[in-house]
Amino acid sequence: MPAMSTRMAEAVQHSGLPYTLDDQIGFLLRRAYQRASSNLIERIGTYDLTAPQFATLARLHERGLLSQNLLGRLVAMEPANIRDVVRRLKKRRLVSTRRDPDDARLLLVSLTPAGRMLIGELLPIEIKCTEKTLSALNARERKLLYELLGRLADS
Repeated sequence: MPAMSTRMAEAVQHSGLPYTLDDQIGFLLRRAYQRASSNLIERIGTYDLTAPQFATLARLHERGLLSQNLLGRLVAMEPANIRDVVRRLKKRRLVSTRRDPDDARLLLVSLTPAGRMLIGELLPIEIKCTEKTLSALNARERKLLYELLGRLADS
């Protein structure tokens, strides 16, 4: 993010508006995401996977065969990024791709047996990571957090 110019910083400082970075939702969400990602990567790092690669494998586990385009949308990735993630996972033989027989423009992606075995190992690890991330919240707070984040994500 570009640095705020001195003039802009002075305008905010002198605007009379109360402002602290710690009160900004984007900043708090980014910090929470960094904590959750760190918890996950700390435990799956030995598998040489990134968080987006894990998300891709997990979504394929949930949904089965998907077009690369839809898969990208379902894991909130831009087309170029999902293309790269799929390419890397394919190189590791964790996913396979083929053209859709009804629409050759669509590239279909699915887990390979090795991908299914790996995600089977990783899901219990991810569940423990989520538990660690949410450990400061009670059950009611967790439920509320999921509801609110879902509403924000879908709006």
